[in-house]
Amino acid sequence: MVIKDHVFIVTGASSGIGLSTAIALSDRGAKVALLARSSEALQTLAQQLPGSLPVTVDMTQFDRVREAVRAVHRHYGRVDGLVNNAGRSYAAAVEEIDPALFDEIFHLNVLGPIVAMQAVIPLMRAQGGGSIVNINSGTAFMTVPQYSVYSSSKRALLGFSLTARAELEKDRIVVSEIYPFITATNFGKNRMGSPAGGGPSSHYADGDKPEFVAGLVLQAIEEGQAQYFANDRLRKMAGA
Repeated sequence: MVIKDHVFIVTGASSGIGLSTAIALSDRGAKVALLARSSEALQTLAQQLPGSLPVTVDMTQFDRVREAVRAVHRHYGRVDGLVNNAGRSYAAAVEEIDPALFDEIFHLNVLGPIVAMQAVIPLMRAQGGGSIVNINSGTAFMTVPQYSVYSSSKRALLGFSLTARAELEKDRIVVSEIYPFITATNFGKNRMGSPAGGGPSSHYADGDKPEFVAGLVLQAIEEGQAQYFANDRLRKMAGA
C-alpha cells in the first residue's frame, strides 16, 4: 500500500513505538488518527502532525473503541490502515497471577486489537482493501519466567493475526505482524506486577530505538508480508 495521502489509525500513539509510528507515517504524507488514553499528550502531538486527529480512548473499553473508529471514518471519510500498538506488560510468577490483572492484560493486548480490527474491516472491504499491522513481541516465541501472562497474550495475538490474514486475503485486506525485540521505551516501566528479578524490561534502555520498529511498520504497510522481525534471532526462533 502507498502511504502518502492515506488514512491510518495508530493505537497507543502517545508514546514509544506508537508515537514514532505516527510521526513516521505523517512524515510520509499520511493522515494519522492518534488513539490513546492521554488526551493532553495526544493534543500536543496533533499540533505537530499536520492533518492528524487526536481521539482519546481506552482500548479495553470496546464500545469506545468502536466509536473511535467511527469518529475517524466520519472525519476523514475513509480508513486505509490500522496499526494496533497499544499494549502493556505484566510480571508475576504463575502462582502469584492476579486473575483481574490477567483479564485486563488480555483485554488490552488481545481483545482490544480484535475489536479494532472488527471495526475497520467492513470499512476497508467497502473501499476495496486496506492494511492492518499488529505489534506483537519477541516473547511470543519465548518462555520467560515471570512473564507468562504477557507472552501468552502475544501468542494469542499471533494466532488471531495469521488467521485474519488468511480470512481477509480475498478482500485485499492485508494483515501483518511486527515482532520487536527489546525496545528503548517506557514499556518496561509501565508494566503491571513486580517480578522477582529484573526480567527483560531491565534492559529496555539499551534496546532498539522505537524509530527502528516504526520503520518495520512502514515496511509492512508497503510490502504486506505476514511477519517482520527486529533481528535474525527472533526470525530463527519463529522458524521463519
